[in-house]
Amino acid sequence: MGNGGWFHGVINTLAEVVQGMWQQGQLAEMVAPYKGAAPLQGKLSPLDQALQVAKEAAPDMVPSFVAYPGTLYSSQHHYAVFMKGNTPLTERLAKPALVDAKTGKLTDMRNMPWYVNAVFLSQPLHFGDYGGLPLKIIWAIFDIITIVVLCSGLYLWFARNKATKAQMARMEKAKSAKTSKQLEETEILTLNTQEGDYRE
Repeated sequence: MGNGGWFHGVINTLAEVVQGMWQQGQLAEMVAPYKGAAPLQGKLSPLDQALQVAKEAAPDMVPSFVAYPGTLYSSQHHYAVFMKGNTPLTERLAKPALVDAKTGKLTDMRNMPWYVNAVFLSQPLHFGDYGGLPLKIIWAIFDIITIVVLCSGLYLWFARNKATKAQMARMEKAKSAKTSKQLEETEILTLNTQEGDYRE
């Protein structure tokens, strides 16, 4: 797996953790006034109205997506309109606006915590969205370096393994030759001893 692959995996894993932290932290604070409120009943306020309220609250931003009441990114009583900036940097940063789904009024709007923004800013690095072609070239260079290091490591491993086997073969051959020589010397000594016995 190249540099981009493992980086993407790490970011995706962190994104799930960060999402849970945001839901239990900032989102819980924003919807706290509705804790214990009765479930929504009847007709909800128009979605267009929620979008317009969010635009008026953040005129320098544009809607990115809307979470309906009862979904992961909202509460049981709100439309959550996530606004984003209109520059290469701020278009990666979301700002949730909670709009009461019954009355159509804005109840809270906050900047995302730093740890959420860090993930938002990190995700496009994998695809080179920030730097365009230059960043993609940098990622390609990192991948090539990784491949070269991997191949050189495999080459060194195979070369060392081959050298080790050759060394063991030489040692075994030397040991066999030494054993054969010792046997020959033993046989010669035995023969000499036997000849001496016969002479006596």
